[in-house]
Amino acid sequence: MLVFSNGLIASKVRRDRHRQTVFEVHQALLRAPVPRNAAEIQARLDRLLTPGLLIWVETAAGKPYKVTQRENTFGLGPLGPLAAQLALIARGKPNAMSLRLSGNTFLLSTQPVRLSGGGALVRYMEDFTADVRRQINAQDLLIAVAVLTALLTSALMRLALDRGLSPLGRLSARLEDVTLPNQSLSAEGLKVDEQPRELQQIAASFNDLLDRLATSWERQTSFADGVAHELRTPITLISGYAQRLRRQIPTSAPESRPLALIESESARMGRLVTDLLDIARDDAGRLDLALRELDLDQELLEAYERLTVYTTGRLRLIPSEEREPLRAWGDADRLQQCLTNLVENALKHTPVGCPIELFADGSQREVVVHVRDHGPGVHPGDRRRIFDRFVRGAPASGVPANLVGSGSGLGLSVVKLLMERMDGTARVAETPGGGADFQLKLRRISPHLQEDPPSA
Repeated sequence: MLVFSNGLIASKVRRDRHRQTVFEVHQALLRAPVPRNAAEIQARLDRLLTPGLLIWVETAAGKPYKVTQRENTFGLGPLGPLAAQLALIARGKPNAMSLRLSGNTFLLSTQPVRLSGGGALVRYMEDFTADVRRQINAQDLLIAVAVLTALLTSALMRLALDRGLSPLGRLSARLEDVTLPNQSLSAEGLKVDEQPRELQQIAASFNDLLDRLATSWERQTSFADGVAHELRTPITLISGYAQRLRRQIPTSAPESRPLALIESESARMGRLVTDLLDIARDDAGRLDLALRELDLDQELLEAYERLTVYTTGRLRLIPSEEREPLRAWGDADRLQQCLTNLVENALKHTPVGCPIELFADGSQREVVVHVRDHGPGVHPGDRRRIFDRFVRGAPASGVPANLVGSGSGLGLSVVKLLMERMDGTARVAETPGGGADFQLKLRRISPHLQEDPPSA
């Protein structure tokens, strides 16, 4: 806008100067005694010509008067042909008009005069090339100054904005550090007095939100914890009475099968309640594990003897080929819980009769416990997702319809949770020849080093 406005102003100034020059010269041409013909006007013109101004007279026929051989002062060649050309351009245009000739800029005006022999026209052609060049240079300088000013202003604005928004950035970073409670959410609140005045209301509102979330979280955790405790007692009673009744009647009796089903389902409900209780305690930051040195061969043997009754001969224990004992840090009860969940998961998601293998191997730094089956396996896209809460991965193919989608979706998430609390990991890989290989990795204890157990 500045460049455009500067151009309009400069053009108007040139036209005003040209009009003033034309007016003064025209007055000098027609001063007393008044010329009677074009020859007298031309005689006066010869005295008024300057290097920047060209003036000539055209007769009524539109031809220059006695100047066809005269060289003009602008270096544009003979005036005669030029005047004839300009007469065609200026015809019907009484106002000053701008011309570009040979890279130069001119203003052309026409003034009529009355002579005794008839009318004639006086042409005024003034050179403004130097003025236009000064204008262009000024515009270039103005553009350069505007660009530099814009860059400087942008830099200063960036510094001002960065400084002005830095409290908001610090507030955002502080909010990102807020996590679900390893401690109370209320303790994660912001110090309102330390915030800038513009952010104090936001900080206060955020603290109120944290208080409400903390209250809701505590209620949810207390509810899950309380429900799990309340369910344990009736489930234990149901399981105990079912076991007592089974011992009192023969195995071949018709009542034996329903009692076995009651005992099996009550045990499964008991494991589900335990899983819920572990999740609630972990969310509340109250899940405690007793980490100690474990003999993995002994732990696998104990799991095999305990679970083989429920697997109808499908569970197989494969002896370790390691020369040194497989020892690792872990919680024995929690490891047994993980193995139970994995074996139960394999029973649900593999066809009847598919064997389930239980074994362990190791490397220099870790011990890996395997629960492996030879069923249809787990789809590659589900191998990470099935360890999330309430997610049940669909088997690849070949599983009976009554097994697909069974389960609560908590078993594998609890396995992952407990393994992470034992400084280990849980993952699933593909079994050679087809199937799913669930792996529990624990930190191995070197017989040559004295190590402290990881913190639970």
